[in-house]
Amino acid sequence: MNVKNKRVVLDVNVWFSIFRNDNLRLIRSFVARNTTLLRSQLLERELERVLKDKEFRWRKPIELYLRFFYNFTVPIPTVSIFKDCRDPDDNYLFDLAIQTKADYLVSGDGDVLATPIPPPTKVISYTQFKEMFEIQKPLLNDKKPSQKSQGFLDWLKKDLAKFFKK
Repeated sequence: MNVKNKRVVLDVNVWFSIFRNDNLRLIRSFVARNTTLLRSQLLERELERVLKDKEFRWRKPIELYLRFFYNFTVPIPTVSIFKDCRDPDDNYLFDLAIQTKADYLVSGDGDVLATPIPPPTKVISYTQFKEMFEIQKPLLNDKKPSQKSQGFLDWLKKDLAKFFKK
């Protein structure tokens, strides 16, 4: 399955998992494949709320995770329309995915995964999504990147390495 140039909505539980596990390989894979990660104001607020929850001890200051989130996502204004999720608190994810015609809505939440969504968006689990990105050979090995792309990728590699070492 081709995962190049996709538009993707990640549920807060997926962001939590990426941050908790310092999944640098998956983030690099997103960038190398020109994956556009989308966010709405409601997704921002929910992520901030979850990150500030005192039950989990973060390895780095929460502000670093939020900066990372804002730097690697595209803000999209949405309107609350969708009402069909079993958990009404998750309807904002469907609004974002549908209104942006995202290719994937990725979640680990059973209510989200069980909710039908109109095409072209597919609702898939985080495990399925990781497999799609990690099983394929990195695109950088498929062809030599341009000098400009290589410069960006070198900068990104250094920036991500600093982020995950803090």
